[in-house]
Amino acid sequence: MTNIARTVFICLTAAFVLAAVQSAEAQKTPDVPPAPVPVQILTARKIFIANGDSNPFLGAPNLAYNEFYASLKSMGVYEFAQTPADADVVLEIRFEVVFAATNVLRLAILDPKTGILLWRITEQVQTWAREATGRKNFDEAMANLVSDLNKLIVSPRATTGATTPGP
Repeated sequence: MTNIARTVFICLTAAFVLAAVQSAEAQKTPDVPPAPVPVQILTARKIFIANGDSNPFLGAPNLAYNEFYASLKSMGVYEFAQTPADADVVLEIRFEVVFAATNVLRLAILDPKTGILLWRITEQVQTWAREATGRKNFDEAMANLVSDLNKLIVSPRATTGATTPGP
C-alpha cells in the first residue's frame, strides 16, 4: 500500500469513528428526573413482612424472611403489624432461583388495602461453590437490599419533607 493510500485509509477510518461517536452521543437519552416514590411507602409507620414462598437456601427454608425481619427490627424504624390489614405497607421478601446459576432476593412493597404492587427491589446473590461463600454472598445481597430500601424511604423524605416513620 502506498503512503497516499495509507493516509487516505487512515483519514477515512478516523472520519467513520468520529461520526459513530458523534452519533452515539446524539442518541443518548436526556437525564430524566426521578419519578416520585408512592406516598404509602414514604409515610408507612407499621409494616407487615410476608414470607414470599422462598426457595430453601443452604438448607434454611426461611432464611430470607428471618434475615430480612431481623435487619428491619434492628433498625428500629418501623412498628410491626400482626396482620397485613393492620399495616400501612406489606413487604414481601423472597429468595428465588431465576436460572440455574442466577439467584436473587426480591422485595415487593404492596399496598395492603388494594393489593397493588407499589415498588420492587431486586438484588442478585452471586453464585458460589462452597457453602461458606454462599452464605457470605447471601448476607451481602441482603445488606444491599436493606440499603436499597433505606435509600428509597430516606432520600425522598429529605427532599420532600415527608414525615419519618417512627415507633
